[in-house]
Amino acid sequence: MFLRQASRDQNLTEKVASELGIAVLNTRERLRGTESSETVFILAGGASVNRLTSENLDHIAKRASIGINFWPIHDFMPNSLSNETNNFPGETPVDMTFLSQKINDASSPDFGPNLITLRPPWPPNPLRMMQLTQKNNNPHFVYGRANVITREERNLGHDLSRIVRRAVSHRLPQSVLPDNGSSVVRLTFLALTHGFKNVVYVGVDQSPGPYFWTEEPVPASYRQAAKLFPRRAGEPHSTSSAENRPFSNDIFLRVLYRAVTENSSSRIFLASGESELADTIPLYNWGS
Repeated sequence: MFLRQASRDQNLTEKVASELGIAVLNTRERLRGTESSETVFILAGGASVNRLTSENLDHIAKRASIGINFWPIHDFMPNSLSNETNNFPGETPVDMTFLSQKINDASSPDFGPNLITLRPPWPPNPLRMMQLTQKNNNPHFVYGRANVITREERNLGHDLSRIVRRAVSHRLPQSVLPDNGSSVVRLTFLALTHGFKNVVYVGVDQSPGPYFWTEEPVPASYRQAAKLFPRRAGEPHSTSSAENRPFSNDIFLRVLYRAVTENSSSRIFLASGESELADTIPLYNWGS
């Protein structure tokens, strides 16, 4: 059933991409600028990002990296960016204009991060896509997703093990990534299909703490972002809820870690012990 769902979403992804005039992501080919790296950093929005040192960022800059959704708020621009959108009618919203400008300001004709966008529903609204400056060199791709079928936690490990084995052997539809309603999950599978040996979660705190741009005291450079993308104190991370996804990511990411460890040569690490996942996932050795 999972493969049938993935195949259906590949067809829809190709239809959406054609309508938007954007290329379909080939999950079997590495993104530009990541070809020689054995390690990929998945950059999320947790407050532990603020504890990254200049040495840590220099380390990341020498390897593959992909920022999730609001990452362009940060001064560090990774090789790639991942975002989600919708197909609501109307003009480009203020928040997307803000993020688009951040990307455009950090890009040039000589360098622009890859952008991969989770396909919006049909029919897509082009004005709800990132508005990237044409003169800059930003390869842009659309990809699809397919959730695991089981809704029983006792079956999740078995199902994820099968999907991990398919991912590393390139036996999944090539424009679709397994999902749990979570960018971190999808990008972990992208890392597996790309053959990265080390997958490092940065800012995947899974805690009720602030985002890196809302943590007090908010620096001047983050104040506009904090107004556009606020987070109430003590508010659980959205992916910690199973209301709009098969499983809480608090459960799913722990089970995924075990499935990857047991069924592939890749390994998952945390950049910071501040993450709630540190009881299961080991810390990355920054000296490696």
